[in-house]
Amino acid sequence: MSEQKKMLESSPLSGIAVPIAIVLVGALIIFGVTKMLSSGKNHRDLIDEMNSKTFGNRWVAAYELSKFLASSRIPKEDMPWVIENLSKVYRESVDPRTRNFVVLALGSLNNPLTLPVLNAALEDQDSQVKFNAVVSLGNMDKGSDIKWNKVEALLQQDLDPGLKQVALLTLAAHGHPSVEEKATAQLNSGEQTLRYAAATVLVYYKKNEAISTLEEIMNLRYDVAKAGALNGAQVESLKVNVLERIEQSAWNEMAGLVEKVQTTDPNVRVNTKAKQVLKVLKN
Repeated sequence: MSEQKKMLESSPLSGIAVPIAIVLVGALIIFGVTKMLSSGKNHRDLIDEMNSKTFGNRWVAAYELSKFLASSRIPKEDMPWVIENLSKVYRESVDPRTRNFVVLALGSLNNPLTLPVLNAALEDQDSQVKFNAVVSLGNMDKGSDIKWNKVEALLQQDLDPGLKQVALLTLAAHGHPSVEEKATAQLNSGEQTLRYAAATVLVYYKKNEAISTLEEIMNLRYDVAKAGALNGAQVESLKVNVLERIEQSAWNEMAGLVEKVQTTDPNVRVNTKAKQVLKVLKN
């Protein structure tokens, strides 16, 4: 799953978006899985199980296969066969758990042959399947044949903020032409973390419309215990990511805000990063 996490870990909201590993652990707890399959099975054995008629075995085999593929133990010559069979399982499965792990498995391959299923999964009825499909597409190479209209549609629907965030970050990761417009529109979102994602993305475009939200981010406290609020670690990560993007974009107009952070922010990591960014902006 390390490949699946790559886009989120490097995204502007690495401290906010839900890591795939946590999602998987949560799914396992919910469905009461306490024992994994034996490790003696290879990818062909697991795919044969997924193609079996035993309903309960299919999603567990899909989970095991997602771990197997993430370890890069599949011979290259077997890739077309693996992808073809996983695609068939996705299309035929009525169980969202199975479809979810199939999408995770396909996403770990970063192979253009997986695009038809990943694109189709953007319209899956299950939100977790859609989430993992968007993350997988975010990790694909730039120029991949992604159905961008489907990704953009996720920003227009009444969906959970996490799904909207990864849709926005996937557009940004590929430098899609619509990302500036879409991110600007999300600055007015009632969802705090979605506004923060949009503002962080817009640092690259040096959009003045994002400044007030960026100031809001930099004024966040680390000790807020209110339900639904970002915790201290999330606030720290968000601030550091914003500072890194200001540094990368060389947005000199942000020097005043960065200097204020360097002067007043009590967090050592954030304060140190602000000093580093300030030197770059003033040179």
